[in-house]
Amino acid sequence: MEGKTSVEELSENETVDYVEEKSKKRRKPPEPGVIYLSKIPALMNVKTVKDIFSQYGEIGKIFLQPNEKAPNTKKGRLFTEGWVEFLNKKIAKQVAESLNNTLIGGKKKSRWHDEMWNIKYLHRFKWAHLNERLAYEKAVHKQRLRTEIAQVKRVANFHIQNSETRQKRKAIKERKQKQGKSVESDDEKGDYEIAQRDTEEETMAKKRKLDSVGEISKGGKRKKEGINKKSFFARTSLIQNMFSGGLDEGD
Repeated sequence: MEGKTSVEELSENETVDYVEEKSKKRRKPPEPGVIYLSKIPALMNVKTVKDIFSQYGEIGKIFLQPNEKAPNTKKGRLFTEGWVEFLNKKIAKQVAESLNNTLIGGKKKSRWHDEMWNIKYLHRFKWAHLNERLAYEKAVHKQRLRTEIAQVKRVANFHIQNSETRQKRKAIKERKQKQGKSVESDDEKGDYEIAQRDTEEETMAKKRKLDSVGEISKGGKRKKEGINKKSFFARTSLIQNMFSGGLDEGD
């Protein structure tokens, strides 16, 4: 009968719809991929990078690391490295493989015509990883700044204290001069000398030296006394001989 579908036709249509619906479920959206640029040519900015790489595929996000050591020029800011996210990781891999170590090219008048790309595909790298890295570097930079500021403050406080001490000493010196008191400068005071106590060996050596000097002085005194006595008796015997006619008292 016309106008009626058979059971077989109905089952075939349902089977086709089920297969199409299942294939749609199996299709997953492409995963994004990130490439790393280890060098950014001078005066190249985010817009320029996006215009160049968007020719190969749809771009998601771009981040260029500013060069903090180099001053900003009138023509633009300088960057050291960069990350580019493609919405399809297969395209990101192809771009990294085909453009790595090749000339940037473009128009001959372009300042980057003879520059070379240095590109690497970051396997299993997500944009969230880059955010974590940037947050960590920012925290480290802040900590380094806090440390440097604290060091500068310590040095400044040290010089301030020294200056205040000098001013106090100067005020005391002027007050003493007005009162007519003698003022001794720091140069006149000189350095303090601390005598070290002698060791036992040094003490015994000094004692032996003093004893030897005493003995020498005593021996010389005794020798001198003996000579004086001898000369006294010689003079006495000479006088006696003169008055006694050269005879002893016993004769």
